Amino acid sequence: MIIRVGLLGGDELVRRGLESMLRTLGGFELGSFKDRMRAPIDIALIETFGTPLDDTTLSRAVADPFIRRVAVFTWNHHPGLVDDVLSDGVSGYLGKSLTAIQLGRALRAIHLGEAVVAPPLGGHAGGGNRVPSEADILTTRERETLGLIATGRSNDEIAQEMRISLNSVKSYIRSAYRKTGVQSRSQAVLWAVNHGVRADVLEKV
Repeated sequence: MIIRVGLLGGDELVRRGLESMLRTLGGFELGSFKDRMRAPIDIALIETFGTPLDDTTLSRAVADPFIRRVAVFTWNHHPGLVDDVLSDGVSGYLGKSLTAIQLGRALRAIHLGEAVVAPPLGGHAGGGNRVPSEADILTTRERETLGLIATGRSNDEIAQEMRISLNSVKSYIRSAYRKTGVQSRSQAVLWAVNHGVRADVLEKV
């Protein structure tokens, strides 16, 4: 079963990042609000950051018969806002800091009728334990390569920085692309950014 997710608000980078994450997860697709009468939206993600106080986007989405569930999708994870929103018929309040795995779990729970706040207001699930992410499918070298690609380095520069051959760099890129499902350098940059693979944390990997 495919869960159709629609994003209302947010810029192009957020939209493309969300689409990439959903494609990586499998079982989801980014739906169109314009086509919702033909193919209803299972979960509408609404970006509310920066909207006026009298904005009615959320209430209109909740009342829309062609939208089954509504969730806020934002960086603004404030407890007071969460309480207000969930009391108005919204099914979830999701932070953009969620990894692909966490987002997938939250969306599936919302689809099943649960009210979801993620990450939890009291902190991250699991206490101090690191939550597994989609980036765990990559080897350390593949992660490092993607992290450097995300900084704009060329293959030659990556080879010099990692102190490996150019052929090895190309091999890591091919395997990383295959595992993540990306097909271009720009998609690789988006995937790395969305999954927390950054050059400034490579020494900790």
